Amino acid sequence: MTLSAMLLEGASIDWSAIYMRTVFDSGPFVAGLTVALFAFSQATTRLFADSFVDRHSPSGVARVLLAAMAAGVLIVFFSPLPAVSMLGFALLGIGSSALFPLAISAAAQRTDRPAAINVAALSQISFIAFLLGPPLLGFVSDHWGIRSAYGIGIPFIALSLLTVGSLGRRPAVENIHAFPGKTPATVELEIEIRAGKA
Repeated sequence: MTLSAMLLEGASIDWSAIYMRTVFDSGPFVAGLTVALFAFSQATTRLFADSFVDRHSPSGVARVLLAAMAAGVLIVFFSPLPAVSMLGFALLGIGSSALFPLAISAAAQRTDRPAAINVAALSQISFIAFLLGPPLLGFVSDHWGIRSAYGIGIPFIALSLLTVGSLGRRPAVENIHAFPGKTPATVELEIEIRAGKA
């Protein structure tokens, strides 16, 4: 589920300035501003994402983020103007902001294995994707142009949409309320106790 976010986050941080310079012949200020806009939109969304997850299901929030990321990719791929591309990168920042934290939370709450093993497995997979992303994007860019390096994100977003249900449908607040008298820090232990794992 996190592959699209990891790939497009790396593409935006590493390649957005090069994209602006190559496609639109933008100067250093506009190219640097594009990277800053992506980072700002990502950080701002991540700051407020918890409140939305508390009111809605994690998978529902993730679907909205994936839709924003898909819109951002399409805008960047077809953009005719630098300002339009900057909007696309802002949407990519919004879309990629909270997917990995949501996945980490879901991995920690699974009861099939210890939480530490699930989180470590997810982190390892994501780290490998983060390492393999730049060479893959570079290969695509060399052969089909830098716009295509972002267009390749569409199949990964589709894959994420197919697997987003693994995050769960119940809001985080409901998960906590399912255990009356328990604090959030003890909910995971209570789940393990009820599953016979602790």
